[in-house]
Amino acid sequence: MWKSGKLEIGWGFAATLALALLAGAGEVLPLVGLSAFCHELGHLGALRLAGAEVECFRLSAFGAEIQADTRYLPYPREILCTLAGPAVNLLLALVFSRVAGDYVLAGANLLLGVFNLLPIPSLDGGRALYLLVSWCADPVAADRACHRIGLGCAAALTAVALVLTLQGRAGLFLLLGAVGTLLPQLPAPARRRVRLPLQ
Repeated sequence: MWKSGKLEIGWGFAATLALALLAGAGEVLPLVGLSAFCHELGHLGALRLAGAEVECFRLSAFGAEIQADTRYLPYPREILCTLAGPAVNLLLALVFSRVAGDYVLAGANLLLGVFNLLPIPSLDGGRALYLLVSWCADPVAADRACHRIGLGCAAALTAVALVLTLQGRAGLFLLLGAVGTLLPQLPAPARRRVRLPLQ
């Protein structure tokens, strides 16, 4: 892992880029990269306005992750910070399609914005759902509900991506993204539990 100040770049990020290029995503990769950059700027701008300190910005195999101290943010404000990234993408999609007439860049932003709104814990939609359920009920109920919803949604997304890839309607890039949402939702291998003697 390479680290400089608050920026961390994992080896998995380079591996994902290489896989995407091998999967034939070379033409769309710069557009997705630009859309992702604007997405993260949306999060960073919202966090700054909310007064939350950004502790780390990490690029990993599954995309970008911002770690910020949101302990003192009320739930509504943290939800807004979470949804700021997809909101920027959806706004840019509208601007590029209606004003600039660039439907390719508009499509990249639309795809990234909608994808990140899916209720999967590793995505913004999943985080927003967790915060909303925590606000309305409690974090334990939110954890349980979000895990079940996220697993079902990620499995369905992976199945659809697999079918589209096999039919030749989508490239491997979509399948890689879908699998990237599914893997973190799978249960970890059972670990041996060692019972400690009472003291």
